[in-house]
This record gives sequence, C-alpha cells and structure tokens, in this order.
Amino acid sequence: MMMTEIRKTERGIEVKIPPLLRGMSSREYFSSIENEMRASTGDLFFDCSSATLIDSTALGKFIFMAKELQREKRRLVFESCPPSIREFVTKLKVDHLIHLS
Repeated sequence: MMMTEIRKTERGIEVKIPPLLRGMSSREYFSSIENEMRASTGDLFFDCSSATLIDSTALGKFIFMAKELQREKRRLVFESCPPSIREFVTKLKVDHLIHLS
C-alpha cells in the first residue's frame, strides 16, 4: 500500500510523488488525491523531486485530473521535475494540461 502525503496550503493542495509511480498499483494513492481535489477549490501541486518513473497509466490519471481541474479554472502543476519526467510530459504534448514549473 502506497502512502500519500497530502498537504493543504494557501495555494492549494500539495502532494509528493513517490520515486516509482505505476498507475495499476497506485489506485489508493490517486483515490485519496481525487477526494481532496474535489473537496478543495485551489490548484493541485505535485512535488516531483523524488520521482524517477511515472508510467503511462499514472500519467493518464494525471491528465484526467488536469482536465477536471481545467474545467473549474484550476491547474495541475508538476514542480521540481527531473529532466526525464519533464521530457516525458513534453514529448506526449500534455504540457498544456500538466503545467511544469
């Protein structure tokens, strides 16, 4: 079971991405984030500093959340991305949904 570190701050919700994030084995991780996201009105920030791999299933979950947030004029932001994650998001052309900072 993957622990989800979620913090509510003035700017929105902050979440730490684990080193290895695979969508199929992280259902509870995403479920708790989605619950917090729907209960909040701020943006959703992910600290990617420890991330080494985000698989395509997990990226699909992020895209789904980003689209939901976008409809509400909110953002999903990846912060402190290692080059490999930044390149993955950019190559798949989803950086208009997932903001990189």
